[in-house]
Amino acid sequence: MKLKPSYYPFVLLCFVALSAIPVYAQKQPAAKSADSKLVQLSGVVTAPNGVSAIPYATVRLIHTFRGTIAGTDGFYSLVVNEKDTVEYQALGFKAVRFVIPTGITNQEFNHNTSLPRDTFTIAPTNIYANLTPEEFRRIFLSLHPNEDLTEKAKKNLDQQTMRQLYESLARDGQESQLYQLQQIASSAYYAGGQTNYNLLGNGIAVPSSLLNPFAWAQFIKSIKEGKYKKKDDKKKKDQQASPPNFDY
Repeated sequence: MKLKPSYYPFVLLCFVALSAIPVYAQKQPAAKSADSKLVQLSGVVTAPNGVSAIPYATVRLIHTFRGTIAGTDGFYSLVVNEKDTVEYQALGFKAVRFVIPTGITNQEFNHNTSLPRDTFTIAPTNIYANLTPEEFRRIFLSLHPNEDLTEKAKKNLDQQTMRQLYESLARDGQESQLYQLQQIASSAYYAGGQTNYNLLGNGIAVPSSLLNPFAWAQFIKSIKEGKYKKKDDKKKKDQQASPPNFDY
């Protein structure tokens, strides 16, 4: 079939368009592969002195939703591409940006960042109480401006107040330990005169009577009165003292 001469420009235009598609398809993957080189970026985020780590700093790629958070030691690690812009942020510090360089031979790249401090100046704020005259008078009279420090100390050191605080408060660890050590020392001191003492128990040991002068005086008096003599000797003595019975 023979085409009309009027269709020649249209056919030529379609031929040029179809021949340009393979050339664009060959060049496009090459450019994409050059931009998609992945790099493992890692480092430490520190304060301006370069020594103190900034915990939980934010590391993100701008214009994307990708990023990470540094640990308590300031260390971070993130997979990025070459020519990506990384932004470091932390509360109280100014944000810092870093562009990943090109031509990195190794897949790992280390970059430590120091963030400058950011100071915020807040305008002063005055707070005024909106009180009625009656409320102001009641609060002013409750202040007791004429009360000196001596009167305040007497109220704080009142015996009844101190006793209530003493009874309401429980022993702390140090007081409980001191009380237990005192009980152990007391039991060990009086242990020589006891046979039923409990050294590590809750009972309190009773002092021995061997060193008690009142106990010794009572013991000597009982000996003189004959309370510790045998029953046979006492019966014999009673028989000798009684008059004979002559009833036959």
